[in-house]
Amino acid sequence: MKMTRFKFCVAEQRGTTKPITTNTTLTTADILQTGNSFIKIVGAYTLTLPAAEAALTGVTLLVAGTNASSKVKVVAGFGGGGGSYDTVTVGAYNASKFWCDGTYWYALSEAVAAS
Repeated sequence: MKMTRFKFCVAEQRGTTKPITTNTTLTTADILQTGNSFIKIVGAYTLTLPAAEAALTGVTLLVAGTNASSKVKVVAGFGGGGGSYDTVTVGAYNASKFWCDGTYWYALSEAVAAS
């Protein structure tokens, strides 16, 4: 079976949008059980991703922000970079993509700089 870009997009767009209106820690259940793959940070808040684990292997999250201070954080640092590489500013009216390989989270559409 030949994979098409259309099929990839449909698979990637599963789930519902989860609005974030306060500093929030996302759980594995939020992603796997309720299907939250689109996150919208409404305001100057920080979304903390759950710890990378085997159950999250291959998961992609799209996160949009509505404020210049909308941020995404991961405790172990993106790509295993440690605590100084733990935050990405999504910003106002922008979107960022995050992917988990089961060991680490990666910021695919943003450059992660030391904080």
